[in-house]
Amino acid sequence: MKLRHTTTALALASCALALPLAGCTSPGQQSPAEPSREVSLRIAPAVDPTGQALAHVYGDALENLGYTITFTEPSADPFALVADEEADLAIDTAPAAISLLPAGSDPRGEDQVLSADEAKKLPGLINDAGLGFSAATPSEGTAGQTLVLAAAQAVEHSIDSLATLAAACGELSVVTDSAPTAGLRTALEQAGCAEPSFRTVDTEQLHDELRSAVDRVVVLQAQDAVIGDEGFKTIDGSEKLFDAALYLPLAGPAVDRDALDGINEVTRTVNTDALIGLNRIVSGEEAMSPQDAAARWRWIIDN
Repeated sequence: MKLRHTTTALALASCALALPLAGCTSPGQQSPAEPSREVSLRIAPAVDPTGQALAHVYGDALENLGYTITFTEPSADPFALVADEEADLAIDTAPAAISLLPAGSDPRGEDQVLSADEAKKLPGLINDAGLGFSAATPSEGTAGQTLVLAAAQAVEHSIDSLATLAAACGELSVVTDSAPTAGLRTALEQAGCAEPSFRTVDTEQLHDELRSAVDRVVVLQAQDAVIGDEGFKTIDGSEKLFDAALYLPLAGPAVDRDALDGINEVTRTVNTDALIGLNRIVSGEEAMSPQDAAARWRWIIDN
């Protein structure tokens, strides 16, 4: 017995001495797998706070896999940075990828509005074109736009669909932060709104326009947390008037298979509810930084 105890003590002492150089484990216990890679990846985030935070969600996941992650400055065109080899990964919405396609590859139909099904064709079109970068599977969640109005206005004008919006069209103006596209005008006209009235304001004014609630419909992103938090009403079917802005990761050649698997794992969690939760904590007077918001992603998708 004494011999066994002495042997064990010597083994433990040897392990203690070896710890600075290599980890020791007791018999039958495996050393924990710690990620160790010599691959650095540069991520290009979008300009908007939700897009920035989402880029950091992907960055955190890749860091957990052992990659060294840095970020470019937020860009109005993150995909262009990957195409120009100034970034290895970009997270932006599907419509922004259309300009990357060779002539004749645009998946949109005559209405020139990108549907969700058409957006899901983009990875195949990009990857088959041999452009030097690749597109991963897009998210189910969307940053696409939709038409929103105050609940009281919905009752006053009896609006609960595109058809009833068209019937009240002459009494309402559509407020947006960019010039209305020909596709939006045409879609409203086809729904029965012969001469839609549009008004353009700064993005920062959209919420106040909605709160004013006087004979107006406001164009907001579906991921905007204000819609649900303040009890506004989304007009059913209006999201089809706009491009399906699914989030699409675009990867350069430095993104290897393990990194791509990690990217796809994150993308599977990016649904609209999660995007609304992310938008909520990066917006308003007490907004978190994109980095801090990304650190709460697991809590967001679990709640």
